[in-house]
Amino acid sequence: MNNTHKDEVFELGWLTPIEVQSLTGYKQAQKQKEALNQMGIDHKDRPDGSLVVFKADLASSQNKEVRFVING
Repeated sequence: MNNTHKDEVFELGWLTPIEVQSLTGYKQAQKQKEALNQMGIDHKDRPDGSLVVFKADLASSQNKEVRFVING
């Protein structure tokens, strides 16, 4: 059985506040939220008003092209 060692590096599944700031270009949570919405990146609101961006959502946040025809 493997034991977890306290000196092992554990990579979090979400971006740090500094990474969110770097990604969006903003420090304020409201502006970060607007930027993430524009980029199509999913995020969650924390109770303290800050944002959580899961790394898995970055890989799946590609813009999807939708085409439709309106017959008039």
